Amino acid sequence: MISRRLVRIKALQALYAAEQAGESARAQCRQGLKTSILATYDVYVFLLELPHYLNEYLLSEQELESKKFYPDKEKIRRLGLLNNNLLAGVIYDKTLRHKRRHFTAGWSDLGETFPSITDWLFEQDFTRDYYVFDTPDSGQQQTFLQEFYLHLLGTCEPFYLLMQELYGAWDDDESTVARELEKTLSSEPENISLSAPYAEDEDEMKMALNLYDLVLLNGAAYETYVSSVTDNWDPGRIAMLDLLCLKLALAEFISFPHIPLKVSINEYLDIVQDYSTPSSGRFLNGVLDKLRVSLAENGTIVKSGRGLRDK
Repeated sequence: MISRRLVRIKALQALYAAEQAGESARAQCRQGLKTSILATYDVYVFLLELPHYLNEYLLSEQELESKKFYPDKEKIRRLGLLNNNLLAGVIYDKTLRHKRRHFTAGWSDLGETFPSITDWLFEQDFTRDYYVFDTPDSGQQQTFLQEFYLHLLGTCEPFYLLMQELYGAWDDDESTVARELEKTLSSEPENISLSAPYAEDEDEMKMALNLYDLVLLNGAAYETYVSSVTDNWDPGRIAMLDLLCLKLALAEFISFPHIPLKVSINEYLDIVQDYSTPSSGRFLNGVLDKLRVSLAENGTIVKSGRGLRDK
C-alpha cells in the first residue's frame, strides 16, 4: 500500500527527529518510523468509516426535522441521502475487523465537524445526481462513494482542516490514502474488500528501517564521500535536510543494488525540493551526480540486474 516515495519521506523525517533529539533518542525515533508507516493504514480505515458516522448524524437531523410542527419533507428526504447506500454499510462492517492502534481518532467524537461537511456535501453536483435515485442499485451506490471521496479529498476545506489538525502527516500521506480508497472502491461491489494491513516484515517497512539504520551507522563515511566531490566542504553550512537526503541517496547507491542510481537521484531531488530550500535541488543534483560517477569508478557502487547499471 505505501509507496517508496512515502517510505523515503518517512525515513527522512525520522532521521531529522533523531538528529534534533540526540543519540539517546535513536531507538525511539526508529520506533516512531515504524509507527508512522502503520498509521497510514489506520488513517485509510478511519476514512472508510466516515460514511457510516455521517449517516448517523444525518439521520439524527432527520429525526429532529420530522418532529417539527411543520416538517420540511424535502429536507427530510435530503437527510436520508446515505441511508439508502448499503455499500457504505458493508464497507463499515469490514472496517470493524481492523482495530486501529496507531491512529485512534474516532468520528463519534468529531460531531462538530459534520455540519460543515454536510453543507459542503449538499452543494455537490454528484450529490444532486444521486438524489434522482429513490432506490439506487449497487453500481450507483458505488459511483456515489467514489465521487464522495474524490471530492472530499480534493475540495472539502473543512475536511482538510480537520485532517491537518488530527494527523500531522496528512499532507505526506494524502496521496497514498487517496490511491488506496480509489482501489478499494473500484472493486466489484459484491467483492469489495479492504487493502491488507501492513506487516513489519513487508519490503517497504524493511526498506524504511534499513535506510534509517544505514544513515545512522555510516553517516560519517557518507560525509567523507561527499567531501571528496565538494569544494570547501563544511557540513555545518549545509541544511540538515539536504545533508540527510545526500546520506539517504548514498545509502541507496551503495546498499540497495536493485534500485537504479537515477531513480534514487530523482526521488531525493523531488523530496528536497518539497521539503528544503529553493536552491537545494540544484545543489543536491550536482553532488549526487559527482558521487554517482566517482563511486562507480572506484567500485563502491555495484548495481545488479538488467537495466540497473549506468552505461
